[in-house]
Amino acid sequence: MSFWLNKTNFKQALSSRLFYKAFAGFWLTIVCIFLLLVLFTRLQGELLDNYPLNGRQLDNLNHLKRNIVRQVEDQNKSLQQAVEHPRLSRHSMILLVHDNIDKTIATGNNDRNLNLSVLNDLGDENIPSQIRTERYVAFGPVDILLNQEAYRLYQIKPLRRPILFHSIRMLPVWMKLLAVFIPSVILSIFLTIYLITPLNTLSRSARRLAQGELTVRAPANSQRKDEVGQLIHDFNFMADKLTHSIQAHKQLLADVSHELRTPLTRLNLANAMAQDSASNATQSYLARIEKESQCLDEMLSDVLTLSRLEYTDHQLNIEVITLSSLLQELLQNAKFEAQQHSKTLSHSAIPDIEISCDAILLTSAIENITRNAIKYADLSIEFDIKLQAGTLLIGIKDDGQGVDEAALTELGNAFYRTDSARARQSGGIGLGLAIAKRAMFAHQGDIHFANHQPHGLTVTITLPL
Repeated sequence: MSFWLNKTNFKQALSSRLFYKAFAGFWLTIVCIFLLLVLFTRLQGELLDNYPLNGRQLDNLNHLKRNIVRQVEDQNKSLQQAVEHPRLSRHSMILLVHDNIDKTIATGNNDRNLNLSVLNDLGDENIPSQIRTERYVAFGPVDILLNQEAYRLYQIKPLRRPILFHSIRMLPVWMKLLAVFIPSVILSIFLTIYLITPLNTLSRSARRLAQGELTVRAPANSQRKDEVGQLIHDFNFMADKLTHSIQAHKQLLADVSHELRTPLTRLNLANAMAQDSASNATQSYLARIEKESQCLDEMLSDVLTLSRLEYTDHQLNIEVITLSSLLQELLQNAKFEAQQHSKTLSHSAIPDIEISCDAILLTSAIENITRNAIKYADLSIEFDIKLQAGTLLIGIKDDGQGVDEAALTELGNAFYRTDSARARQSGGIGLGLAIAKRAMFAHQGDIHFANHQPHGLTVTITLPL
């Protein structure tokens, strides 16, 4: 079974457009490296590669030396005649290098125009070697004394054709590394731009979508038909479906909440009529029905408010208002409510500034957070107001039990409630902070939740001025 899965994966890889692009990119890199190495061999000029000469090759060179000495000393031949003897120069060229270049002697069959001057440039390097160039192989030098003149003897065998790979091998190491580095970097940058850049863009779009930006989409290229293009298309398709599903869910929630208002109104009316004729024994039950009905009405109002802020293009009723008129009555009511629960609420001085906002929505949001702090505080609540770099900061701190660190990021999400201090028994359905968070976002502001020492929760509201 695992073999079949591997075989299937192999077939899928072969049918992938990216496979062929990666395959072509790999071989393009190899070809570019090879061409660059060839270019370097042409720019470098004549290249030499030396190997120590020993064994049979060295014996042959010494035998050639003895034959030349015999030709000159025993047979009284000239140096030129000696090196051009058919038996000695039948399969190779002979070069006698003198310190005076005018006295250098070579066989006259250099019909291939071999560059022998590089051997003259070797100077005093008299260690017998096999010297390989692109066009010939030279064996030598061996010191030889002829007519009281010192020469260096080389035996040269021309190559049928230049050996390209040998020329590349003779290149300096830094040239080889440069030839590998340049194409690799250029093609890697191209591959990054072509392949990694859209994947990074897709990753950023996915993170923004996860953070609640339902309108975000990954930029698609209609000309791209490979797996990356298909992935971007599938992501956008998924985002469209997800957005439609969430919007449908919110619309359904809003519609259901709105439709529940009508039977709830009839229920309140019937309950009021029943209270007029009810006996004393049933009045307590009817009062309980009225209280729960009011609670349900408040919940439906919260759901509708949240739905307007999240789903529809909620138009804010922006007006310029002083901060004191926005917060003064709110703080007075909060102090009174705190006193009813045997708690104290203190606040800093309200700055004398004006802000542009939807006063009703913003007041409701701040009130939700303040009442939440009063509800969960043990003894005191601090309401701190300050200005910082063109930003209004409002910090609301309670001395309650705080919230688990893992739950801090969930605060402000609709219908979310913690299991410890913020328990269900305290009332509500977890929409107060969600409404406050959406209201701050609607004002281009932000809201941040954090625990503080020794215990308690701090909610920081940030509003641009």
